[in-house]
Amino acid sequence: MFFLGSLGIDIKLLIAQIVNFGLLLWLLNIFLYKPIIKKIEKNETELKQKQKEEEKQEKIVVLEEQKNEKEINEAKEKAQLIIKEAKQVAKKMKKRTQEEIEEEKQAVIKQIKSHLSKIKNAKKSKE
Repeated sequence: MFFLGSLGIDIKLLIAQIVNFGLLLWLLNIFLYKPIIKKIEKNETELKQKQKEEEKQEKIVVLEEQKNEKEINEAKEKAQLIIKEAKQVAKKMKKRTQEEIEEEKQAVIKQIKSHLSKIKNAKKSKE
């Protein structure tokens, strides 16, 4: 110990500084280090929970998009079937209308011919 004294180091002051440094470390550990570590761990836990929730939400969004896409495709298919049926009905109606027009045309021609023949007969009987 005399050796340290010859170097200009006071043993009592060195011990006091070691005790003060230890006390400072202990106080910093209790009042600063542990609360900061707890806060960091809490933030990490919250961040992980938020990431899990975001992943769940993304999965839900993807599933909803797939569901909507499927419904849209089904609606398109139904619409195409309806259009196809409507075209078939329109063709049948057109054909039926043309047949009715042709029948009416033939009936009118028949009436005109019979009317003309009556007129001819009436002319012949006058002569």
